[in-house]
Amino acid sequence: MKKRGNKTKKNKIKYSLSNQKGMALLTTLIFVFVLVTLAGALLTMTSNDTKLSTLQRESTRAFYLAETGIEKAIWYLNSSEDNPDGLNFYGTLPVSGVTATEFYDVEISIIDDTGPYEVKTLNSTGKVIGGGEYNKGTRKIEVKLKKGIAPSGGLNYTHAIFTNDDMTINGSVSVKGNIHSNANLYVNGTTFELVGGIATAVGTNDYGDGGQPEQDYPAIAWDYFEGLARSGIDGGYYYGDGGDYTFEGADTILTGIHFIPGNVIIKNDIFLINATIMATGTIDVLGSGDVTLGNEIIDHPLALVAKGDIEIRGSVHGEGIIQTESKFRNLGNVNIQEGAIYAELGVFNGGGGVTFNICYSTKLLGLQVPGTGIPVWKKISWREVYL
Repeated sequence: MKKRGNKTKKNKIKYSLSNQKGMALLTTLIFVFVLVTLAGALLTMTSNDTKLSTLQRESTRAFYLAETGIEKAIWYLNSSEDNPDGLNFYGTLPVSGVTATEFYDVEISIIDDTGPYEVKTLNSTGKVIGGGEYNKGTRKIEVKLKKGIAPSGGLNYTHAIFTNDDMTINGSVSVKGNIHSNANLYVNGTTFELVGGIATAVGTNDYGDGGQPEQDYPAIAWDYFEGLARSGIDGGYYYGDGGDYTFEGADTILTGIHFIPGNVIIKNDIFLINATIMATGTIDVLGSGDVTLGNEIIDHPLALVAKGDIEIRGSVHGEGIIQTESKFRNLGNVNIQEGAIYAELGVFNGGGGVTFNICYSTKLLGLQVPGTGIPVWKKISWREVYL
């Protein structure tokens, strides 16, 4: 009986050992499977991270290319001598110095070119195109620009009369100081008197030599003066959004900046005491109108300023600068004791009951007039366009 029992016990031990070997093999297989799975997951994660890193890098590169396109476009509009259209350029920006796989594409378009302010849009697309499936990126930026004025050192009112286009002098006109036309200067008759100055012109010059260098023309920052008028500084006034305004009736005394978003008609006697009338339309002084410019040149040089034509059929006299971004013409009497007249186009008449006399103020030499400068395009908005 004992021998049988010992034999049974040995069989049980042998079976137990055999069973443990099977479990060890199974455990090893499971462990190897887990390791293989983790290794595969790790390789997949590494591959995905590489792809994401590449996409992120190329996307960032494309973004900065798009930004570069914006800055290049603004420079091209405002400063490049290779741009014959200057501030008026629109279309696709000429691109140079980029590769076939990394570049920007800029489109310049006009939104609004009416009113005192002009607006343009720049759309710049930066692209990175590689040889693989994942190493490529595209980003697009949209910027809106508004035409503004930037102060420019050395840009001053240096002439008694300055026209950005043709200047025509008819009859008995008397000028003390220099005159200049960025186009042609025509003198009709033999009674024109120029004292203490010279006449220069880029084109034809009936009173001297043509072919002279073009000179910078001080531009007006309309939004700057509108802001002053709205604030009411020194008695200034903004005449609402209703448009045209007529000065008539009793004598009118003005101080500060008077900003009219439209046309101005002057029928009565007006006294500008360190004041400026600024019109986004025309200024028309009728035969019954008499405008006295009582400005201190250094403190308040600008007197009558318009985007449209300025026509004098009545009388204007005193001290100050008259400036228009369009045409100036006198059919009445103009006598400026200290000041200047700046116009895009100028017709100056004398004789036959019409007088034109102007004496340049040397106080304007080297004077940087606030709110004037050179035209430039400035950013007013920025956004990324998601593709």
